[in-house]
Amino acid sequence: MENISQTNSGKVVLITGGGKGIGRGISEQFLATGATVVICGREAPDKLPEVEGNTAEFIAANLKQDEDIERLMGEVESRHGRLDVLVNNAGGAPFAMADAT
Repeated sequence: MENISQTNSGKVVLITGGGKGIGRGISEQFLATGATVVICGREAPDKLPEVEGNTAEFIAANLKQDEDIERLMGEVESRHGRLDVLVNNAGGAPFAMADAT
């Protein structure tokens, strides 16, 4: 069985919502295996995910906007020439009270 760090080393990974919560943990795991990690969100996190000197890149994008998605993918391709892994982690929903009637 192949070691996960060998599997991801050198791969280009895009993690939507990769700057906080579960997405940040996913980003850090990929960084720890030597992957090049690009994260996106509407706003940059206060601190980019980093593991042992390997730091994620950030591209601002609102994934509810088609133009932002096209720009995001174009920027990843421009910077790295390819995308090996996509983790669709971004979430969000309009605020609503759970008990509202």
